[in-house]
Amino acid sequence: MTTTNIILSAYPGRRVREAGCISTQIGLCVGGGGPQRRLAVEGLGGITRAVAEFGRDVLAANTGASFDISVSMAKGQRKPRGFDAAEKAGTFGHQAFLREDAGEDATYRKLVSPPVSGAAVPAALAA
Repeated sequence: MTTTNIILSAYPGRRVREAGCISTQIGLCVGGGGPQRRLAVEGLGGITRAVAEFGRDVLAANTGASFDISVSMAKGQRKPRGFDAAEKAGTFGHQAFLREDAGEDATYRKLVSPPVSGAAVPAALAA
């Protein structure tokens, strides 16, 4: 299986239910500064595991936070086969950390970066 270097980024946000519809509100961190992790993974399953671990780490560092996780490829990397379909289907669980009970201020919250866990392999070391 091919190793792919990815970048995970957490953005504050919330899930909103209005008139029977569910939408997502995401706050963008202008100038960066949000939690980010670069690592090497194998296949789509590796991305799913990395998103779940990163999400747990961000949540541990930001108790009660509501956030979305973005998955992107590191410079020069190609998306693994099936990436777009898996992302569209929500397979990676990138919205698993969005909460409906979060107030409007959730999109403005400054998220603290968690420490890197032992299971994450920095992309610089994996390359």
